[in-house]
Amino acid sequence: MDRARTYRGSSTQGSRPEWGPLLEAVGEEVTGDFMWMFEVALTDGTKLQAYKHIDTRCYIHLASDGRAFVYEEPDRYRRFPAAEVLAAVFTPLPGLAGVTEAQIDASWAAVDRLSGGEA
Repeated sequence: MDRARTYRGSSTQGSRPEWGPLLEAVGEEVTGDFMWMFEVALTDGTKLQAYKHIDTRCYIHLASDGRAFVYEEPDRYRRFPAAEVLAAVFTPLPGLAGVTEAQIDASWAAVDRLSGGEA
């Protein structure tokens, strides 16, 4: 994976949620902990879905094929392993008000599943 390359991206729409990439990555139980925010078009034609975790307020950007990206100022996106992005999203969960042990366990189980499939 080429982490050195970044792609310029811009928001294209924010009214038609696409949950498929997140459902595929983390499963239905953990998907419920996210909000779909908007779609981004990268300069190479890739479309990303931006999801924000309801408790940690951290984002993951996913392409339809499961590739994950992180946002970098200004208007740039860098490919990164999905398991690592989700680990960063979930790390603040313990100790946050209203977050249950079951929610934490399900979140980290999703990271574990993805870690097994990452190259």
